Amino acid sequence: MSSANTRWLLLAAAAVSMQAAVIRGVVVDHQSGRPLARALVALQPLSGAGDHLTVRTNQYGVFEFPPLAGGAYVVAAVRRSFARVEYGQKNIKAAGLPIVIEESASTFLNIRLPKFGAITGTVLDENDVGLPEHEVAAYLNTRPPRLVTRVKADDRGVYRLAGLAPGTYLVRTVGKLYDEDSYLPTYSPESTALDQGRTVEVVLDQDTANVNVRPKPGQLFTLAGSIVPPQQVNLTLVSDTGRQTTTAAGTFEFRGLPPGPYQLFADMPQERLGAYTMLSLDRDRTEVNLGLHRYGEVDVSFLDGKGGAVDPSRMQVMARRVDLAGEGEPVRVRSVRRAPVPMPPGPWEFTVTPMPDFAVVGFSAIPRERVVEKARPDAWNPVTLASGGAYIRFSLTAAPAAFHGAVKSGSDTVAGAPVFLETLDPDTGRRLADLRVTRTDGHGQYRFTGLAPGAYRILSTFEFQAPEVTDLDAAAKLIRASGSQDDLQDLELYIIR
Repeated sequence: MSSANTRWLLLAAAAVSMQAAVIRGVVVDHQSGRPLARALVALQPLSGAGDHLTVRTNQYGVFEFPPLAGGAYVVAAVRRSFARVEYGQKNIKAAGLPIVIEESASTFLNIRLPKFGAITGTVLDENDVGLPEHEVAAYLNTRPPRLVTRVKADDRGVYRLAGLAPGTYLVRTVGKLYDEDSYLPTYSPESTALDQGRTVEVVLDQDTANVNVRPKPGQLFTLAGSIVPPQQVNLTLVSDTGRQTTTAAGTFEFRGLPPGPYQLFADMPQERLGAYTMLSLDRDRTEVNLGLHRYGEVDVSFLDGKGGAVDPSRMQVMARRVDLAGEGEPVRVRSVRRAPVPMPPGPWEFTVTPMPDFAVVGFSAIPRERVVEKARPDAWNPVTLASGGAYIRFSLTAAPAAFHGAVKSGSDTVAGAPVFLETLDPDTGRRLADLRVTRTDGHGQYRFTGLAPGAYRILSTFEFQAPEVTDLDAAAKLIRASGSQDDLQDLELYIIR
């Protein structure tokens, strides 16, 4: 960095507002230490007072927030191709420590961003010769595996799967038809079976190299057919390892498919027409007729504990499509009006987002699912939509339960500590709803409201930003909500030593 730039940074760091707190700093590349221009820096106040603020770094990597009230704040930074970092976190999966700043004081932060990781290797034939332009995909090692990204190998069969967050992955080739051969989708190093695939650990700022794959030769199939009536539609074909989407006009064809179960969705959102079918491939299927029909209308109503109607404008119903590849992104399906909502056919799940003064205690739907897993009505509830639509009813209580308390480390309360609340099925150990997260205030106090009766797990720690179920197994506290009780649950801050 030039001497002129250095002087500029020192002057910026020395300029202190006398009327309010000032938070400024610089964002740099973790490996090289070079400034990162145009990084997005976000500030979150812990007290609840004041707005969340965002600024971008200038060409020298420097940022500065407008004058602030004294208090505790969490600061995070991110830039394309770099992992998001919260200031003060002990590792990339941990939560950041709050910055406590007094009125008329200033602080200067140095935030170092690591690049995402990557997996590299070669797609090889049986003689260790590279297979050109063979597609390779990276999946998170979940069940079912969740597709993250896919790339095409070069003319030597060499590939690079980039932009990966730290974690455990599986690498799998895509089925490929060459003029002379066909290859089945194969997990590294050379297995078509998921449980025999090699797991790959990805860390930031590094390439995990030599993850080679030898695809298995084998027969691939074709799925083809007609749209009835002939229309241009968006088609999505789903298997347990991902989704592929295309546009079809009247007829469709998917080639190079391995044997197994599939779901096929057709959608015309402007005309509100759609179709859905399940099928299994053990041979070529070239005469599949996909009949379009009008979206079914989903009518949602709400009742209180005495059978009276609840104002629907206060409720927010969310839905997500569930297919062989896992859960889709949640979408809002109900406006503040009373009118039913048209939705595409297929398997869905519905829930009401948590509200401070209501909790869901019952769920019913017509038509009902033939098989429904044991779950709680305040979690995700399955409904398969067809042309007839569905009538969905949520039963609510206006006297929900709540948890509150202090987070302590020894005898001291901890300000800004993350607190995680998990809706739990204690029989299966499954997480039933999205994890709730809050932070303690300046006095170390937290509060969760709007809770339905049932079992929960709770944990306070800086060790995680988004803990998985297994992360909570070691230290989370099992608690139960009942009725309208507001239970005191003081917590000891969990630290991995």
